[in-house]
Amino acid sequence: MAKPKNSSPQNGAEKKDTEEVSFEGSFLRLNEMAEQLETGGLTLAEATSRFEEGMKLVQFCNELLDNAEQKITELKESYRAVGAQTGFDDLDDDPEEED
Repeated sequence: MAKPKNSSPQNGAEKKDTEEVSFEGSFLRLNEMAEQLETGGLTLAEATSRFEEGMKLVQFCNELLDNAEQKITELKESYRAVGAQTGFDDLDDDPEEED
């Protein structure tokens, strides 16, 4: 998985590095790189490198979002199953919509 350029490996453990990279940190790095690309002044090699790193960060962020969405769906299904057994089955209902 992608990690921001300015993060340094700790103890050479790749697993530790990927655990430390957050969605927020990756998204901030992606915004910084987009600004650098938009501002210009980069060599072709630098711009290409930033673009490549940016695409990896986009993929990484999308994976994190997909995982979060899947976890939320699983939690809702789990609680819905418990709710059906206990009579509480309105997780998707907005309490303010009741008439």
